[in-house]
Amino acid sequence: MLFGLFKSLDEKVKEDKENLISRLKSSELKTLIVEMGNNKPISNNIIKRQKRDQSFESKDFPSWYAYRISDELSDVNLKSELIELLNDKDFFQYKKYVLRCLSSLCVNCKDYKLFDFLISELENTDEEEVITTVLSRLNELRKPASLNIDYLKQLILKGTYQNRIDALNALKNSEHKDLEEILILKFKTSDQHTKCMICATLRSTGTIQSLEILKAEFKRTRSNDLKYFIQSAIEEINERENK
Repeated sequence: MLFGLFKSLDEKVKEDKENLISRLKSSELKTLIVEMGNNKPISNNIIKRQKRDQSFESKDFPSWYAYRISDELSDVNLKSELIELLNDKDFFQYKKYVLRCLSSLCVNCKDYKLFDFLISELENTDEEEVITTVLSRLNELRKPASLNIDYLKQLILKGTYQNRIDALNALKNSEHKDLEEILILKFKTSDQHTKCMICATLRSTGTIQSLEILKAEFKRTRSNDLKYFIQSAIEEINERENK
């Protein structure tokens, strides 16, 4: 007990965060989901440290840790419970967090039926924040050519700016041959960030068909960031094509 009295503020903050992680990992699913939306400081010690340092960090809030833990969900038995929560009118305000958890399950369990379910949910919403929350987890999922990705392709072609960025990220690791044509078409944009995101997607989806336009843009652009993304895409494509 006496030892605790002499802990520094930083040590107390570290302990508070460790206790939170332990609590979240052992809590029921509903609690985890609620904490995904909790943007209040973890503890009074965090507030004291903020007054000292005049700044907060993203890791000072329960939501940051709840999101990280939700990303690790891999128990397929949670699927039915999450879908029930999705249909719970009293839990409606947490819908995007429930969908995020389902998105993590989809990726970690390679559940393509769940992928179709998530896409059908997104087709019925125009809330950018919900779309971003779900799609941001799907980039790691390998998408075989048999998987229906029409919704994501339409987002690239006709979605809002944020929709396009989200879809480009989600379409990484796709095996659909027609996707490359869409990416090459959209690469004509003048927006540098979009070009970078297209290159990031081409790393895992592009073929030699993309090399000409990538090399031409590399010579033309003055952006060091874009040069990096282009070079990375070219190297990944060449390595894949030369196997």
